[in-house]
Parts: sequence; structure tokens; C-alpha cells
Amino acid sequence: MKIEIEWLHDSYDNCETCGTSYAEGARVYVDGALAVDMSPVAHCLGGAHYSDSDVYSAILKHLGHEVLIRPEPASTQS
Repeated sequence: MKIEIEWLHDSYDNCETCGTSYAEGARVYVDGALAVDMSPVAHCLGGAHYSDSDVYSAILKHLGHEVLIRPEPASTQS
């Protein structure tokens, strides 16, 4: 099985209030066929951004694995 990740980037620069916004995402191909499409959409409101962990989780789910992401434990430093 061959997994290919195409990392994508988008930017939007038409908002006088927010300025330029950026979004990241990916398209994932398994054995040459598109398996996961997490295309980014940069916009001040309603955009779509996918972190690396979002993409890797989607790949694992596509392959039939259950993914549970736990938050980091709270720091115990005083």
C-alpha cells in the first residue's frame, strides 16, 4: 500500500478588518486514488483549516482504525 500526502496551503487577502488569513490542509492518495480530501479554504469567516494531526487522524480512520486524541495533562509545576 502506498500513501501519498499532498500538503496544501491557501491565503485570503480581501478583508480590511482581519487582514490576510492562511489555511493549511491536504489531499491523501492511497495507491494512486484520492482517499481523503481536506482542502484548505482561507477566509475571515467560515474558512477551513486542517492541522497535521487532523490529516493523520483522517488517514488512520480511512484505514479502519479508531482514533482518540487526548488532551495534554495539566502541568503540575508550582
